[in-house]
Order: sequence, then C-alpha cells, then structure tokens
Amino acid sequence: MPISRALPNQILIGYDIQSIKELQSKSALLSSPNFFSEYERNYCLKKKEPTASFAGILCVKEAFIKAISGISGIPYFTFSDFEVRHSYNGRPKVLLKGHISQWCEARAIDIDVSISHSGGFAAATVLLYIKGNVCEKGKLCEE
Repeated sequence: MPISRALPNQILIGYDIQSIKELQSKSALLSSPNFFSEYERNYCLKKKEPTASFAGILCVKEAFIKAISGISGIPYFTFSDFEVRHSYNGRPKVLLKGHISQWCEARAIDIDVSISHSGGFAAATVLLYIKGNVCEKGKLCEE
C-alpha cells in the first residue's frame, strides 16, 4: 500500500529476480532504447557474459519501480528516465533523469543498489532512503 502519511527517515525496498536464459531469448528487448540506455548497452556488451549483465540491470530497474511505487503520487516515468551506472570499483548506482530526479531530490530520497548473479539468475535489491517528509499523494509535508 502506498505511503499516505508523513514518513521522515524511512526505508522502502524493491527486489527482482530474472532468469538469464529467459532473457537471452528476448533479443529485441536487449537492443531496445526503451529498456536500456546507450551507456547500459555498452557496459553490458563489454562483459564476458553480456546477458547476465543485462539481466542484472533489468532487475535493478524493476526493483526501483517496486520500491518507489510504495510512495503515493509519484509522477509518470519510464525505464528511459533512469539508468544503472557503475562507480570506479564496479558498484552499481541509479542515475535519475528529468522530472523523476527532481521529484526524488525534493523529497530527499537516496538510492542504494545491490546486484547478484548465481545459478543462471540475476537479482537486485533497491533501497530508497526517505530523509524528507512525504505526505499524502507524495506531496511534501508542511514544516
């Protein structure tokens, strides 16, 4: 159920798991700019097992949507409004773009990501740390 009361300093979680073999059969999805950014495609194609990397990134995107859907009043956004980037040490992070970025920034929402690959599956967990006050319908609470 979406949040409808003030929730400073709360954590929301999203999780997703994807069969790598199943994703291999969906080549149109892997090349679609609607699902993966140019950065994400280039990152995955450089890996030893590109489909496993695509599966991990797809899991992050699905997990992010699951986590943020716990807040009422989120603006409409698509997979192309955010992407999975990697820090110098390979740690994944979510880069938000446009109005969803502004919306999360106004609510002091931080994002943490973890991706795993094992036994033919990729999985991801996304944590949203809400440091601001989010009230009914995702609006900011009056201070």
